[in-house]
Amino acid sequence: MTDSHPAVFYTHNHFDRAHKDRRDPAWVARHLHDRDSRVWPVWRNRNLFLMGEDQPPEAVALTGAHARGLLQVAADVAFLGLEDGRAQFACDLSDQDEAALTPAMGRAEFRDLREVGVLLDAADASRLSLARGLMYWHRNHRFCPSCGAATSSVDGGHARRCGDPDCGREQFPTPHPAVIMLVTRPGPEGGACLLGRQATWPPGMMSTLAGFVDAGETLEQAVIREVAEEAGIAVENPVYMASQPWPFPSSLMLAYRATAKTTRLNVDRDELDEARWFTKAQVMDFERLGYRLPRADSVARWLIDRWLEEGP
Repeated sequence: MTDSHPAVFYTHNHFDRAHKDRRDPAWVARHLHDRDSRVWPVWRNRNLFLMGEDQPPEAVALTGAHARGLLQVAADVAFLGLEDGRAQFACDLSDQDEAALTPAMGRAEFRDLREVGVLLDAADASRLSLARGLMYWHRNHRFCPSCGAATSSVDGGHARRCGDPDCGREQFPTPHPAVIMLVTRPGPEGGACLLGRQATWPPGMMSTLAGFVDAGETLEQAVIREVAEEAGIAVENPVYMASQPWPFPSSLMLAYRATAKTTRLNVDRDELDEARWFTKAQVMDFERLGYRLPRADSVARWLIDRWLEEGP
């Protein structure tokens, strides 16, 4: 989709994934030991940043001797891609004590991408998103789901293979698909949109509805089902808008717009703490009304902002 709207956050990766080359362990090793290659460390789901008091956080990648020192103690290493001919890697340091990593990190510190991602350059946020997501996947697939044997990283870190020669099953970092939808109804002054909140969210935060795709279900069927289950609203004409890799921990968000056929809410309190219809004027006055919009780096916010910009 090409238009004047900014791209969805965490989608600014322009790596050459070098799909064929990364299968060659010698090719990967050569780039890994190249002093110009960049290594993006991850420690217990946190990325590395320089945090300044009067300036935005700066994403940190290591090179040369600092990178080699961390690679020696990393639980997993994955090739992310080539960027302007320069190899990019991620490494997982979660098995290490944070204090032991300080000599290589200098003044940098590990922070949660969810806390600071929106303050980053879009390209850096996307790089860190990929590094975090891939390292999370490796940590959670160290054993074969078929036979229980230990697995090892192959294909430059984009697959894991069972170590039992009688099994040899391979696994791949497949994200979990989830639909996220802005439901609207026609009406004066631009109509209204349906927003809801879960009880565990920060006070006042409202967002679009969302849910994982069930087995044997199309994305459009998932949109219709989720809205009916959570809010009791029947919708039609689900229209795909955009997608977003969401590494918290490993989802692929498929963003939709849908039109309400009914408007009376019947909220499932096991799913939502609250759901309401909001006009555009109300959404733009959210703070005074005691509400807040979803995170600026989320595709939910992107959907809402687009709707607001459409005018009455």
